[in-house]
Formats: sequence, C-alpha cells, structure tokens
Amino acid sequence: MTRLTPGDCTDTQWATAEEKAEAGNQVLAFIENGLHSDAFTNDLYHTLSHHLFGHIAHFNRHGFADVWFATPDNKATFIRHALSASGLGDPTWTWSDVEQHIQGVLADHPHLKEPSAWPGAPRPHSCPSCRCTPQTGS
Repeated sequence: MTRLTPGDCTDTQWATAEEKAEAGNQVLAFIENGLHSDAFTNDLYHTLSHHLFGHIAHFNRHGFADVWFATPDNKATFIRHALSASGLGDPTWTWSDVEQHIQGVLADHPHLKEPSAWPGAPRPHSCPSCRCTPQTGS
C-alpha cells in the first residue's frame, strides 16, 4: 500500500507534515486491517473527528465507532463517505492533502472499498500492486 511521506503533506500552523503523514498512515492501516472497533484508538478518533472527511465527534470515540465500524454495512458506508468527501481546501490550513492521498489509495485498491466482504476471509482479495492483507476479526 502506498504510504504517505512528509513530502506528500504540507505543514499547517497546528500540525507538521510529519504528523499529518503519520496520522494518515495510521488511518490507512486501520482501513487495511478491517476497520475493527477494538483497534479504533484515541489517536485515530482524534484524526478522523477533527481533520478528515468532514467527520464530527459523535460525543466520544465509542460513539464514533458505533456509528461507523459496528457492522460490515457501517464500514462500507465509512469507505463510501471517505471516497465522496470533497478533500478541498488549502493544505496549509486543512488536511486536504491527507484526504486526497487516502482517497487515491482507496481508488487504487478496490478490495478496500467493500469491507462487508472481508469477514471470514484471510485474504479476501488479489492485489498485485501491493502487499496489503486486511485482517479479519470480530
């Protein structure tokens, strides 16, 4: 999977390019590994609810996870939402650079677009362009 590098990101007043790249890579790894609620950390919650795809806090991390990651259908809705988000704005003020990179990765790896197909399959896709292997779990 194509990882973000600091060179792909722009510093903002509040986050360095390195911080944006690291957070974006955490989001990509979370998606690649199946969007499991038990792997939804406080750092991921902060990144998604404050910076990416127009998300809101949903009161707390657990509420956010209940809305987006509780079922395969919720996970698929999360992916569709990420793909349809505008990703607009000046990356010196927003995380539009990170959003656009994540959207590009999702577009290049169609198996990540449908998490509802993941449960029970140790490698639910054939992806010759990368070594991604979404993990299954509850």
